[in-house]
Amino acid sequence: MTSRYKPVSRLSIIFILAVVISGSILTWFSINSISNLKELTEKRVLEEQRELDSRIKNAAQSKITTITESFKNEINPPYSMRDSLINSAGRYDFITMPFILKKEGQFLYPNFIWSTENTTQPRVSSRFNYAFRKGEEAEFAKNYLRTAKNQYLLCLSYSTTEYESVKALNALGRISVKLNEYENSIGHYEQIILNHPLESNTEGVSYVYYALQQLLKVTNASNFAEISPLIVLSLEKMKTGSIPLNFGTEEFITQVEKWVQENTTQSLEKAEYLNQLITNINSQLQFVNEYRNEMLEILKEVNLGNHLNIDNDFKMVNSVSGNNQNVLLVNANLKNPAGFLIDANKLLDTILKTVDKDDFTFGFTFKYSEGYNLTSSDENLIYTSQLSPYFPTHMLNIKLTDENLINDIVKRRSWIYGIATTLLMVAMILGVVLILRDVARERHLMQLRSDFISNVTHELKTPLTSIYMFAETLFLGRVKSASGKKEYLSIILKESLRLKRMVNNILEFSKMEKGKSEYRFIHSDLAPIIRSAIQDMSYWFQKGEFEIVTNLDENIEVEIDPEKMKQAIGNLLNNAYKYSTKTKKIIVRLIDQPDDIVIEIEDKGIGIPEDQLTRIFEKYHRIEQQENISGTGLGLTVVKEIIEAHQGKITVSSQLGKGSKFTIVLNRQNNGK
Repeated sequence: MTSRYKPVSRLSIIFILAVVISGSILTWFSINSISNLKELTEKRVLEEQRELDSRIKNAAQSKITTITESFKNEINPPYSMRDSLINSAGRYDFITMPFILKKEGQFLYPNFIWSTENTTQPRVSSRFNYAFRKGEEAEFAKNYLRTAKNQYLLCLSYSTTEYESVKALNALGRISVKLNEYENSIGHYEQIILNHPLESNTEGVSYVYYALQQLLKVTNASNFAEISPLIVLSLEKMKTGSIPLNFGTEEFITQVEKWVQENTTQSLEKAEYLNQLITNINSQLQFVNEYRNEMLEILKEVNLGNHLNIDNDFKMVNSVSGNNQNVLLVNANLKNPAGFLIDANKLLDTILKTVDKDDFTFGFTFKYSEGYNLTSSDENLIYTSQLSPYFPTHMLNIKLTDENLINDIVKRRSWIYGIATTLLMVAMILGVVLILRDVARERHLMQLRSDFISNVTHELKTPLTSIYMFAETLFLGRVKSASGKKEYLSIILKESLRLKRMVNNILEFSKMEKGKSEYRFIHSDLAPIIRSAIQDMSYWFQKGEFEIVTNLDENIEVEIDPEKMKQAIGNLLNNAYKYSTKTKKIIVRLIDQPDDIVIEIEDKGIGIPEDQLTRIFEKYHRIEQQENISGTGLGLTVVKEIIEAHQGKITVSSQLGKGSKFTIVLNRQNNGK
């Protein structure tokens, strides 16, 4: 057999060599094209980077023009300049703050009051002044709160100016809080907010801020619905400039933030809107603090023409306060100069989002940097250029998203043929291994079949020899007595049954292998079937002096094939008979359980080694060390197939030298009683 497979091995080696040689040739040819491929790819990348840079520059020009054009169109009636600025800024998230200036560089919007004191003492009438002093004396010196309230009401009736009215309303709001008359205090403070947002006391403290702070303090669950609209309205007016900002606004906004956290837990939508207003006001304060000292100088430089002109009379001011991230668009030709503070990085991000990048072959990423190094890095394929004349300090770096893309392409092309060759070799070797494994398996199966044929021949020879010998004796008339003839005929019959059992096992195994096993299920009583199987073995049990113990529950009827079930039980009994060499005792049980029917066949024989328990149901398998015990190796295989065909299961437990127990479990639900 060895010489038979040598040609196959030689052909396999020749095939492997052919694949290796062809793969090597393909790899060698691919190397010549790799260097050219790298140069061509780098050139294509650079061309796309330049095209992308051009598109970004054009998009930046278009975006700046759009901003200034939209403002120019909106300053025409019916919009005021302030409203036009706010509307234009609201369209773009990169506009940090719109602003309007006086010629002296002070802010008109955001509306911020610089002075902390009134420059002129407000004039009040004598009767208002007398009544107010009486009210303060009653409130603070004598603690006559009701008297004080009446005096302040009298002051309100005497009021002839806005200052007198707001002063009286402020006092009435304060005294109402002390009297726990919160509804009245809310009403007085509401009038101050709605009607007198610009009035301040002699120390320059705005009455509206005092009113708002008092409203924050008196807020509770019962009046929140009444107070919250006033807070919202006040913040909206601060946002639009109707209520001026001052140096105390920042502290007030901090109090509002705390008030929002404590009182708006049940209204997330309102809390979100309030926080938006707070954020806007804080941005105005931050803008004023950062640029209030520089605006006059900026206007002077713009008027001198020191900055780049943009469409619609706007000029671009870069690097304000040393901050290159923010730039100013300023129109100084208006009666009141106006413009926008722009977050350059956000603007550039917006520009990049509008640029069409889908038609490019390669993926690119962008990074902003400062400096004037206009070189491109060939090593990493990074293209650097000035973003736009409007942003002279901002450089745009365009590079491949995957920095190793070129090297990866080269590596892929370098290895593609080698990998293909390797895969072919591996596949071929694997095929050879599989072929050799199949050959080995076929050899093993051939050996098993050979052993099986030898065993079957031996198994068939024994009963046939007995049948022939006893039949010949009878035929020649050597036995004269009737009892002797009957005994010989009985032996011939028993050996025929034994022969029939072996033939049935072989036929059943053959059908099982072909998937053509046939079963005829009928309603049957198990106990008589088991007794019949025992009876068929009675001759050998008596001959071997076996003790057969039966414990069978009666009247257990199930849907089974009686002949196949008898065959399975007979195989197990025959197995117990053959492997019980010393203690010749076999116990057969039939147990009726609520859900299952259990058949147990237990012997006290030699037992089964533990390492072979899982293999005893395999075809042709026999316990090798028991060579003196005959058998075909099919009996247990047939038993397992029959039991599983009945939707049951068979298990075995064994101890070496103490015997084995085979347990058949038939599910009552599957079989039916």
